[in-house]
Amino acid sequence: MTLSREQSDRDLFDRVASRYARKDIATSSALARRHQLLAAIEPVLDQLPNLGTLVDVGCGVGATAAYLTDHYERYIGIDQSEEMIKAAIAFNRGNLRAEFIAQNIKSRDLPQNVADVILSDGALHHITELSEAMDALVRIAKPGAFLVIREPQNGNPLLQALRWGRGIVDPSYSKEQIFFSERDLKELFSNHGVMDISVEFQGFLSTPFAQVVMRPQFLSVPLCRAAISIDRWLGARLPEPLKKLSFNIIVIGRFKK
Repeated sequence: MTLSREQSDRDLFDRVASRYARKDIATSSALARRHQLLAAIEPVLDQLPNLGTLVDVGCGVGATAAYLTDHYERYIGIDQSEEMIKAAIAFNRGNLRAEFIAQNIKSRDLPQNVADVILSDGALHHITELSEAMDALVRIAKPGAFLVIREPQNGNPLLQALRWGRGIVDPSYSKEQIFFSERDLKELFSNHGVMDISVEFQGFLSTPFAQVVMRPQFLSVPLCRAAISIDRWLGARLPEPLKKLSFNIIVIGRFKK
């Protein structure tokens, strides 16, 4: 029997969990990953003095708990991969404000009405039955909570070709990923009562550094810093149509109060 995309991705992440944290340990990739996360969450931080209870969907090794450590009171990381959750607990050893749950996001056993902010950072394209998943996020969120989703987007044909090639040569990369358009994500938000929707496009040069540990580090670290600076410059100056050539899309909204 053919496994569903969710099941096959869970098996994949179980296999790579023991080495997945390398991206958040190596300086070059950690710099890029922290930059991209902070850029995604910054519009919420501009409105809230503190993220309160932050629920991280598809948390992986829980690096978000470390990158945002000064910005939340409680962090709940959820991932369907039990091996990834074990890696997350090890990665965040000593962080008493972080907790981790090995569970499919659609499970009704998850905490309800707890989240001030829900973050899904590159997890949505691993999830099937998206309508059920969004219903689950509604249950987890407090009224008026923020929802922040960052996803690879499909607006650049060249990047789509590169992703296809990576799926062939990189055994840690899911071959069955889907990539969303701006319209896809805005409709998903609107259909589940998420309001005040805003969209940003992110990542031109820094994204490859976030995804791959490039060696030697004495070269890749300054190159990554330069890529981040150029991305900031492009993000502030490119015309809106050209921003859609980026790797990622960020969509932010709020659940009904």
